Amino acid sequence: MKLIKIIFFPITILVWGVKKLINKFSSVRIGKFLTDLTLPKIDTLTGEQFEDVCKLMFQFAGYNVKTTPASNDYGADLVISKKLTIVVQAKLYYKHGVGNHSVQEVTSAIKYYNAHFACVITNWKFTKQAQTMAQMQSVVLIDRQDVEDFLLDVKQGTKHSKMFNLEKHFKPNVNELQK
Repeated sequence: MKLIKIIFFPITILVWGVKKLINKFSSVRIGKFLTDLTLPKIDTLTGEQFEDVCKLMFQFAGYNVKTTPASNDYGADLVISKKLTIVVQAKLYYKHGVGNHSVQEVTSAIKYYNAHFACVITNWKFTKQAQTMAQMQSVVLIDRQDVEDFLLDVKQGTKHSKMFNLEKHFKPNVNELQK
């Protein structure tokens, strides 16, 4: 048994080190990609490509990111985590607001994915109804301005935008906590 430990311990350390290097290299590549990204470029993407970009943005922001199945996703495109688990719905829209249906979809995913709360991200804006529903359901909304703030953070090497700390922007509904 000791011989096995003596042999496999250095291998385990080596594998761990290689994984760290790969993650660092991947982070640098993602950072380079995001530095060159602009909102007009995002506006030309397909919905699936936008989900991929959102995945990269959340990875760069320090979240562990898992994609959900393309169909039967129960209202979430991504499941991300740092301190808390968050389900994310990504909506690529063109010149009209994201409505409350998107907020309703993602709230249904909270229980299925055992998440703490939900988030909807878009390249555009949210309707007043979506904002009201999000407040009622404690869903964090990330709109066009928030994405632009994130991209500016990437370019400047700062971490001031909402995407770096979604937990700080999560405001649980007090009525729900009292039940």
